[in-house]
Amino acid sequence: MDEDEEHSSMHAKQLEKKEVEMKALDTFFKEQLVQLEKRVSPHLSNYSQPDRLWMVVERIGQNLDRYKKTKKQFHDQATKSEALVKARNTESVCINLQSQILNCYKENREQTLQCSDLAKTYMQCIGAAKKNLLVNHG
Repeated sequence: MDEDEEHSSMHAKQLEKKEVEMKALDTFFKEQLVQLEKRVSPHLSNYSQPDRLWMVVERIGQNLDRYKKTKKQFHDQATKSEALVKARNTESVCINLQSQILNCYKENREQTLQCSDLAKTYMQCIGAAKKNLLVNHG
């Protein structure tokens, strides 16, 4: 299969996929329309079928407008909230001890207890860093 045939085949598959999606959407919206008509039709029994249909379509448009407005408000508030939240300080702590303990474990693979004092010091350093973070940034 040459490049053009492969490209055409890929586009054909994409079109088939889109068509399946469009059919599913068409079915979904038809079902939604039937549900809306069932809910609204008792109130619209004095109107002709085309008028009722247009009223339902208008209602869908109003709901869509409401959805778009709410979506925009949500995104605006999310943006404001993100701006208000302070970025966390992600700088490393106890770097020297961390590298020392890693080297100790590499050098003492069979005798890791040789690194226990260093590990204890490292854990104390981490604990102190946590306390400092809580005290200064609460």
